[in-house]
Amino acid sequence: MLLVAAGLLLIAGALAAAYQYHSARVERRHQLVTQANILAASVTAAIAFDDRAAAQEYVNALMLDPRLDAAAVYNEAHRQVAGFQRAGSEPIADSLAADGRAPHQRQLVEVPARQGATTVGRVYLRAADTPLMVQLTRYSGVALLTIMAVLMLAVLAVAQGVLTRANDALHRRATELADANERLNIEMAQRARTEEALRQSQKMEAIGQLSGGIAHDFNNLLMIIKSSLTLLQQKLLQGDPSADGTPASPPRERGSDDGREAREQRIRHYLDVAQDGIDRAASLTQRLLSFARQQPLSPRLLRLDVLVRDIRPLLEHSVGSGVEIDYRLDSHRPVLCDANQMENTILNLVVNARDAMPDGGRIVIGVDDLRIDADHPMEGLPDGDYVHLRVVDNGMGMSEEVRRKAFEPFFTTKPVGKGTGLGLSTIFGFIVQSRGLASIDSGPGRGTTIHIVLPHVPGEATPEVA
Repeated sequence: MLLVAAGLLLIAGALAAAYQYHSARVERRHQLVTQANILAASVTAAIAFDDRAAAQEYVNALMLDPRLDAAAVYNEAHRQVAGFQRAGSEPIADSLAADGRAPHQRQLVEVPARQGATTVGRVYLRAADTPLMVQLTRYSGVALLTIMAVLMLAVLAVAQGVLTRANDALHRRATELADANERLNIEMAQRARTEEALRQSQKMEAIGQLSGGIAHDFNNLLMIIKSSLTLLQQKLLQGDPSADGTPASPPRERGSDDGREAREQRIRHYLDVAQDGIDRAASLTQRLLSFARQQPLSPRLLRLDVLVRDIRPLLEHSVGSGVEIDYRLDSHRPVLCDANQMENTILNLVVNARDAMPDGGRIVIGVDDLRIDADHPMEGLPDGDYVHLRVVDNGMGMSEEVRRKAFEPFFTTKPVGKGTGLGLSTIFGFIVQSRGLASIDSGPGRGTTIHIVLPHVPGEATPEVA
């Protein structure tokens, strides 16, 4: 844009100079014509009477004008009556004498000398060349203004270029700062998530160690109680009268036998209730040990797609007719894990999905291959090949607070008596103990997806032995 403006200014300056030059030439010619007319009127009588001295006096008066280069007066016979020329200049010839045509030189004018209606001669005046200094003085103003304007435009162009480069540099700097700020925010968010995950891991580890220690001690006490109750029950079944702590007595009548039998039946009932409570308490300790990752496992190579197909009737029976199960079993890679615990894990997840859809719905059980590398990272797992198990429902979903606490032991959203809060925590402990990763993706109104990722172990899956 500035180059265009500079070009326009140069063109305007050139046009102004040309106009000034043309105006000066027209003005000078007009002055020549006026001087020639005055000379012609002055020398008419001298020409008519052929008074060369008088004519020359009028011509010599013009020599005082430095703008004139030459002058000549001719009569009708084409003889020069008077004239002059500057040193180094040629005299003016009567062109009419040569070809009968008036001259058409730009610096030469010709006017007739008339006496009344009769032309008695001709007067010629030729202007001198304008000196260089005069020309420079005449056009210097326009040239100076044009040059100044061009220089100003050049300075503006340079300044604009500098400002443009500075603006580009500032823009790049602002972009770099914005990118750095964005990376910093991402790193801060990542650090916050990592710190939260670390705190959660430390919390779970502490709870797991505490739960594992309590479970071991509690399990030992349960074994002592269970053994004592088993021995007591065996003695009652053998009819040992010392079982109730009283000495043997002689046989009694029929009524006494009936009373003792009723009392023994009540004792057996109480023993059965106690045994059931101990079994449930033992199951609870096993869950605690599973969460603490201290339960004994029997890992073997198995394919999750085959395992899901094997327990398909059990899964469909567990959810009932109001829930549809969609199986998407696309992976055939084996993993190393405890088959019984994995069956319980899948069954537990399916039952939880069913409970999240009280009005019925659809559950998707998917198994597919997964590759973790630099382009597809997953926090908490090294690069490699994995098998991805997911259980998806379209139920009510979880809030973010519930989702964060879902794997914590004894945390449940179910009513009192409907859940222990150890289901997902047990699954979490089992998966971590199997060198895998468990996570939850959920939100209010958009259902829940439980992700389980286990490392692929090359080899042939071992069929389960009945």
